Amino acid sequence: MENQTGHIDQIKQLNTGIVYRIIDQYGPISRIALSKQSQLAPASITKITRELIDAHLVKEIEFPVLGLRGRPAIGLVIESEGWQFLSIRIENHSVILCLKEINTQTIVEHDYPFNVKGNDAFSTILASLINQFFATYSHYLERVTAISIILDGILEPNSGVIYQLPYYDINNLSLGSYLTEQTGLPTYIQPYVNALALTDYFSLHAKRTAKNIIYLQIDDIVSAAIINNGIALDSNTRRAIHFGHVQAHSDGDLCYCGGIGCLETIVSTPSILRQATELLNLYPSSYLFNCTVTIENICIGIDEKDPLCLHLLNNITELLAKQLSVLINIFGTELILINSPLNRVERTLHTLLQQHCVKQVIPLYYEGLLIEKSIISKKESETALIQQALYNGSLLLQLLQG
Repeated sequence: MENQTGHIDQIKQLNTGIVYRIIDQYGPISRIALSKQSQLAPASITKITRELIDAHLVKEIEFPVLGLRGRPAIGLVIESEGWQFLSIRIENHSVILCLKEINTQTIVEHDYPFNVKGNDAFSTILASLINQFFATYSHYLERVTAISIILDGILEPNSGVIYQLPYYDINNLSLGSYLTEQTGLPTYIQPYVNALALTDYFSLHAKRTAKNIIYLQIDDIVSAAIINNGIALDSNTRRAIHFGHVQAHSDGDLCYCGGIGCLETIVSTPSILRQATELLNLYPSSYLFNCTVTIENICIGIDEKDPLCLHLLNNITELLAKQLSVLINIFGTELILINSPLNRVERTLHTLLQQHCVKQVIPLYYEGLLIEKSIISKKESETALIQQALYNGSLLLQLLQG
C-alpha cells in the first residue's frame, strides 16, 4: 500500500507540474486547451486547477479570442504576487542575497562580504546572514517558499552536498539539508552553468531548432551542461557533470579537486591571467606590457592582433576543442553556447574554437555545428532553480500541502 501511495503521489506531482508549466508558458489558456496541451483528462484538469487556484498559485482572467464574438473567454494565468523565494549567489569572497517573487521580480537585494574557511564557518555564517537578511527586510516578507543557491564548485545538486568549493576550503558539506533544518525551507542548489542553461532553455527553447546543446562556462571556473534531445543529461543520470576536471595535461598543476592538470587549471580566467603574466617577458612588444594584465585588456589585445593575446586564445580554444569534440561526437551536439568574459571577442573566439573542433569532429556533426554566445547573465539565472522545481511539481506539492 505504501508503494502504491508513493506512486500516486509521484503521478500527482508530475501532472501538477505539467499543468503549472503549460499555464505559465501559454497563459491565458482555457481549460479545454490546457487539457489538449497536457493530454490530461478534463476531470483531472478541473481538480488540479481548482487546487492551484485555492492556493493562489493560479487565477482566472477574461481574455478575447480572435474570430469569436460575444463574451470573452475565461483563461488561466500564473498568480505570483506574494509568493517569494530567497536567491543566494555565492561568489569569490562575497554572497549576494536577494528576495524575489517567483515571477523573477527582485524585491530587495544585499551583497555581504563572505571571507570564511571550512565547513562549519561556511554553513553557520551563511545561515546567520540569512537570518540577518530576513530580520533587516522583514517588512518585505510575505510567503517565502524556498531557497535557491547557485555557486561554482564540485557539488551534487540532487543531494545538496558541496564536495569542493574554490576559495572556501569546503569538503563534503551537506549544505542543502543544513539550511532546510535551520530555516524550514526547501533548498535547491545548482552550479552556475546549470542555472544558466535552465534559464536559456525556459526562455528560448521554443525559438531554438537545436535540441542537442552544450552550455559552456569559461570564467573563474570551467564547466558545462549538456542538453540531449531537449533533456538535461544530469537530470536523467542524477550525476553532476564536471567538464572542467578532465585531465588536459598529465604533468600540469594540482587542482583543488585533487586532480593533476585539470582543464580548469589551464583555461579558467585566473589561469589565463597567470599564463599571460608568465609569458610577458617573451613578448616585450605586447599590448599587455604597459598595462595591467586583465581579461578586458587581453580581449583588447586580441582585437588588435597582439601576438601574446592571440597565442593565449589559440591555446585555450585548442584545449577546449579537444574535450568538446569528444562530447560532440557522442551526443551529436548542434549548438555550443558560451558564457564567458571572453565573449568580448566572440568572433575570434568562435572562429578558433570552430577551426579546432573541425579537426576532431566527424563531418556529419561539424558541418552543422553552431557556436554562439549566451545572452543570459548570472543575475538572470537566479529564478531557474525555483522555476524547475515548480515545473516538475516537487515544490508545488509542498506549497499545496501548506
